Amino acid sequence: MPEAQFTKLSNGLPLLTVPMAGTKSATVLVLTRVGSRCENSREQGLSHFLEHMLFKGTHKWPTAQELSQALDGIGADFNAFTTKEYTGYYVKAAARHLPLALEVLSDMVWRPKLDQAEMTREKKVICEEIKMYEENPLMHIGDLFEQALYHGSSLGVNIAGSQRSVTALTHAQLQGFWRSHYHPRNMLLAVAGKFSASDRKLMNNRFGDFKATGKPGSFKLFYPHYRSPQVAIQFKETEQVQLAIGWPAYGWGDKRLLALELLATILGGNMSSRLFLRLREREGLCYSIRASTDAYVGTGSFVVQAGLDKARLELAIKLIRAELKRARREVIPAAEINKAKEYIRGKFTLALEDSSARADYAAKHYFLEGSRETPEQHLTRLARVTASELQAAAQDVLRDQRATLALIGPFKNQAPWRKLLVS
Repeated sequence: MPEAQFTKLSNGLPLLTVPMAGTKSATVLVLTRVGSRCENSREQGLSHFLEHMLFKGTHKWPTAQELSQALDGIGADFNAFTTKEYTGYYVKAAARHLPLALEVLSDMVWRPKLDQAEMTREKKVICEEIKMYEENPLMHIGDLFEQALYHGSSLGVNIAGSQRSVTALTHAQLQGFWRSHYHPRNMLLAVAGKFSASDRKLMNNRFGDFKATGKPGSFKLFYPHYRSPQVAIQFKETEQVQLAIGWPAYGWGDKRLLALELLATILGGNMSSRLFLRLREREGLCYSIRASTDAYVGTGSFVVQAGLDKARLELAIKLIRAELKRARREVIPAAEINKAKEYIRGKFTLALEDSSARADYAAKHYFLEGSRETPEQHLTRLARVTASELQAAAQDVLRDQRATLALIGPFKNQAPWRKLLVS
């Protein structure tokens, strides 16, 4: 796999290019260092709102219809996403259409119209999006968990904000937020796939001509330091309960994070994992169950999520805790570790055959860690993770008194569930 090449454009914008032999596509990805974590209480939902508005018209393509038609006309795959720490925009297209992809994306981020009438209409759209997530337990359980885990920090606020906060946003806020965060010192351009020397010149021509300056985005670091279990319940009359149980964990750049990710795979990363075999295959308690990690700058989480029969919820929690205790107490056999490593290696290799995945990998590692670790270097580090490192991560992270439990179902009383976490 080729190494990402780093340079800076004439205006200081960082550029990562990843040439890929054998592909006929190219992906252009722009990241901006702003997300819900960067917002104050009056700005909640503004990063996500601005992401929507950049698709509503630009200097060259004045309407949303003209913008989408330009990209649909070349069969491009294009979208955007907002996280708690950054916002991204991408276009993936046949390599011969890379000049248009560069032109459209640069016009979106450097010259958006940010029309006030469009903003008024889009408020209704985003309020419906918020309701969609809030009224779907499977979608909402992760937000409920992070609200409890990161209570007191902007990390605990939903990325889209609330219907109330979105409705209160003003046009002046929108324009000021764009000016403050969308500038070369706070952004990154990544291009992966097939491209030529002339395409490289276009990257600088399209993205290097914007001269606005500003400060890099910032936010307050936060790490949960609870001394007793936390419980969050959203009452909903359902037969199936959505559960998320998790712990504060390692953030971006922490050398222990890779061992924790491997542990998550062993415990609940696939259909042969410990939790899946125990709760679904042996006990029939759920349709799906998974364990995963989420990393932010300075903090993160290890979380187990499942949809369960409300009548057997207590048994399920006991079995989940039993499997996690076993990981703390017993050294994981080498054969099980090697199987999980091969699973990760296989999924990782398959994903990175795609130009959009290569752009995403290179951009996120540089943006969040300041790292240009190649995929090969990453897999080498994975191969070196030991059983003792896995057990150390389990013992450090999966401590009873630091657990956070989130439930969506027909419950109101937190006390019995809190007691269950330490019994």
